[in-house]
Amino acid sequence: MTEEKSPQPRAEGDLLSLFLMVCIKQLFELGKRYPFPRPPTCLRCGSTRIWGHGFKDKFYDGYSSALPLKRYICADCECVYTLRPFGYWPRYQASATVILSAVCKRIRDGIWRNNAPLSRQRRQHWLRALTRNIKAHVGMDFEGDYLEGFYELLQRGRIPVARAG
Repeated sequence: MTEEKSPQPRAEGDLLSLFLMVCIKQLFELGKRYPFPRPPTCLRCGSTRIWGHGFKDKFYDGYSSALPLKRYICADCECVYTLRPFGYWPRYQASATVILSAVCKRIRDGIWRNNAPLSRQRRQHWLRALTRNIKAHVGMDFEGDYLEGFYELLQRGRIPVARAG
């Protein structure tokens, strides 16, 4: 299991996402019975008083119903943690690899080919956001291509296709 924090907590009652290696198919089958691991300590204050805080339903591509994601709360600083499958960015239903694949196909082909599960508008949304993020965070004078910009943004701790921030 791999845990990673994102984004950095800033104030009391902040929300954090903890990413972990789970079989998303098994999560779909077991639902709330999935054996979610409890964070050993709070990443914000170091407290060991981490309590269950219910579930947050989240839709992912390829699944007909929402998947329950376990939430925890620190009893001392009130920081809320949501456990998410590794490889999925917060607020995205498609995995990072699906997003990267769609952007790569567009760069390679020069046009949006028919890709039934993903709408052209959704893929265009990712490409436009990537273009803006490269200009804003890597620089207007960036000489690389979209793919290099994608990886550069990842190295800087950014979601390459995010619309804000």
